[in-house]
Amino acid sequence: MENMLQWGLDFIRAVQSAASLPLTAVMNIVTWFGSTWFWFTLLPLVFWCADAKKGIQIGVTVMVSAWLNITLKFLFNQPRPFWEGYDPGLAFMPESLNGFPSGHAQAALVIWMIVASWTEKNWAFAVAAFVVLLISFSRVYLGVHFPTDILGGWILGALTLAVYFLWGDSFGELLARGGLRAQLIVSAAAAFIMILYNPASAKAMPGGVEALLSPGGIILGMGAGYALTARYTGFHSGFSDRSGVAAVLSALGRIVIGAAGTVLLFIVLQKTRGMLGPGFNRMGIFIQFAVSALWIYAGAPWLFVLLRLAEGKKA
Repeated sequence: MENMLQWGLDFIRAVQSAASLPLTAVMNIVTWFGSTWFWFTLLPLVFWCADAKKGIQIGVTVMVSAWLNITLKFLFNQPRPFWEGYDPGLAFMPESLNGFPSGHAQAALVIWMIVASWTEKNWAFAVAAFVVLLISFSRVYLGVHFPTDILGGWILGALTLAVYFLWGDSFGELLARGGLRAQLIVSAAAAFIMILYNPASAKAMPGGVEALLSPGGIILGMGAGYALTARYTGFHSGFSDRSGVAAVLSALGRIVIGAAGTVLLFIVLQKTRGMLGPGFNRMGIFIQFAVSALWIYAGAPWLFVLLRLAEGKKA
């Protein structure tokens, strides 16, 4: 393993020999499109303004992928290149979790390939592949990942995509036939499985506990929220009943109200979590992400329908 890491450091040094301030700035922008912040922005937008069914499918897939990635990071416990004893990184955003496998490379592969599949065009897959390669290269250039981290992320991402394309639709149809109760049970069971792994090293790592608990909380809120929306609200994310300026204003209204509600709720829950004390930290983190996701997938759509920014179930 040491020989492999040393080879990775040599490769990073070779890549960074061409480093410059403009190129580093560009690479930091590129890397954002594989980051947590990117898919935290993308997933609600797809659900609110594009296609609710596709939104929940890609949302669940991304969260399961993120959970697998974070779990393996703690299991392998591999350092990043810029940590003590290794080369410094060039990334603007600090990285606190372990390096293997690369979450950016994995998330980029999963997200961009699923988005490309919606178009069913060969050129879209070519563009997606280029974006994935560029994001992955940015991680090496910035010195935050070894090449082996990238490879590990690609392998895990490819396995996630295989499950999504082979069984995603069938599983979704099965859940839909099971009704609200089955959907809520599956969401709770999946969340419970996701939070079982609790390594001691997570407490000593900045953001470690939050990283481990957030996917489970989001899955619970996401799954329960979508089930409740489908059953009671009947939210339609499209704009078939309006066009032109009306469609644009409706989309902007959804984005502003949905995003403002998400940020406000997340901050309030975080403050509440802090007031409860360290003994409630794990529960507080889980509740914070679960309730925030519940707002995105149930609360916000209900409000959109109520304010006539979207169509709902016919009375």
